[in-house]
Amino acid sequence: MSTASQVRNAYRRLLKVERRRFAGDLPVQAAAQKQTRSEFESNRTQTDEKKIQKLLKHAKNVEEVIRRYVVQAPRSETKENTYDIKFTSEHALRDRHPIIVKSSLQKNKSSSESNE
Repeated sequence: MSTASQVRNAYRRLLKVERRRFAGDLPVQAAAQKQTRSEFESNRTQTDEKKIQKLLKHAKNVEEVIRRYVVQAPRSETKENTYDIKFTSEHALRDRHPIIVKSSLQKNKSSSESNE
């Protein structure tokens, strides 16, 4: 496969994972796609094969991070101070890197408990 087609495929995969992961959150989706386009455009004139392969590897790593570790958590419409976390089968729930969910609510709760 030619380098140009590898770059196109990496770009398309990133856009696809961003569309899927940020579905329903148009401002974030647009910002992610704008950033991706900007990064690819800034390296358009790159001719050094080693640097191109390094950039392709970086793009693949970014794609994996978005796909496996980014979670949508919209505010719950039914419960106050609650977010609905939407995990998918792609998320890294059983990896060696646990998903840690922290919020200011947890911090406030634990500090108020220690004051009692």
